[in-house]
Amino acid sequence: MKPYNAPLAEVLHAWPRLRSRFHGQKQISEAQLLTGFTQLVSAVAPAIWPTIRQELLRNELLYEVGGNCFSFEAPLVTSAPGTMLETAWLGVWQQLQAHLVLPLGCLWSTQWLHPYLPDLPDLLVVEVSWAEVNYARQVLENHQAEAAVATTSALCSVLVRAWRPSAPVRRVKGIPTARPEKMLVDVGQIPELAPFASEAALKSALTALHASGGLNMDRLRRYAVACQLSEQWNT
Repeated sequence: MKPYNAPLAEVLHAWPRLRSRFHGQKQISEAQLLTGFTQLVSAVAPAIWPTIRQELLRNELLYEVGGNCFSFEAPLVTSAPGTMLETAWLGVWQQLQAHLVLPLGCLWSTQWLHPYLPDLPDLLVVEVSWAEVNYARQVLENHQAEAAVATTSALCSVLVRAWRPSAPVRRVKGIPTARPEKMLVDVGQIPELAPFASEAALKSALTALHASGGLNMDRLRRYAVACQLSEQWNT
């Protein structure tokens, strides 16, 4: 058994009391969280708190809201810049949902990054389990004549790639979409996009997004580590 399983079980058992302790607080600092959790759940020690916190974030029981603060409520995505979903993109997602067995990962568009990386070509990226990447591509090829896919093809190309479970996402209209941190890291890895995202361009986009409050550096670094790109993004 992993060392944090028992403490995590106690945290979940005490969840109503934990929520009540922070009732009405929209943003809670990590120090406040740690104090509250250790006082109410004796099994939670500072040494294992980072792991407990990550499990809560992964299961969407806790949300990062920037500035090293957290919330029990999911952030409103309607105010997120650029994350509009085209009807045709939803059609692509629904086509894959109808044919794939494993859960889909996420969907995102390079159009959302155009204010920061204007040279990126239009590309709709759909991420699925690595075991179904080839099948997903075949599904889309076989449905090119259908209205949703045909319309999307006219707007931009569709790229199917493997989904990384640790990737930071948020939901828009019920669909998991990539957060800015993930998109920035990914564009440098995707062969179709890398030529349009130089190191200087990525740094400029990073600075602009961070200044606008639309990017969490800790989240970006964690994802970069998962992608084995920590040196590139640890500046």
